[in-house]
Amino acid sequence: MKNAKVFAVLCALALAALPPVAFAQNILTNPDFETGDLGGWTAFGLSGSSTIVVQAGDNGPTLPGNYNAFLNNQAEALGLGLKQTTAPGTAAEGEVTYSYDLKLDQADAGGVVFVQIFAEAEGLGIVGGSGLMGPLWPWQWTNYSGSFMAPANTSFLTIQFVATTGANIGSNCVLHVDNVSLEQQGVVADDASSLGAVKALFR
Repeated sequence: MKNAKVFAVLCALALAALPPVAFAQNILTNPDFETGDLGGWTAFGLSGSSTIVVQAGDNGPTLPGNYNAFLNNQAEALGLGLKQTTAPGTAAEGEVTYSYDLKLDQADAGGVVFVQIFAEAEGLGIVGGSGLMGPLWPWQWTNYSGSFMAPANTSFLTIQFVATTGANIGSNCVLHVDNVSLEQQGVVADDASSLGAVKALFR
């Protein structure tokens, strides 16, 4: 019995000596719009002919659900956009992975979709990012994913989706957005649980 306890203690100590566990999690608020509203998101380019609402009864393919953000831009020469900026300290230098689902209902006479992700630093503004993604014409639900390297000084991220129209009569862009993800590898130390396991052996 004594040998078994000694072996268990040695195993627990060995686990505690291992490097911290790397993990990644979505840092966005309400990324799938399943709250039924635009909580966490900011709309811009709104007008009498350009609106953004959360729509029920349709969902992107990446995750289950019942809601999506619906951008309806019927105004000429306008960028109707939806964006989210994460809190300071939620990002850092290193690889950022992204994923989002898009679907177009209409894009006439110059209508098109652009997506952009910015790496930002407090007091400095934009220091890097994904570059401009688009023009995109996803006529059915389509998942887009990839990654980019956030430079030094990165403290937070902004992602934006813009349903853009041309300076033409009848130009429009009607877009669905869903299941948006921004992730970056982080570190979690599990020392407390390891030491707790060791102490439990001697009770």
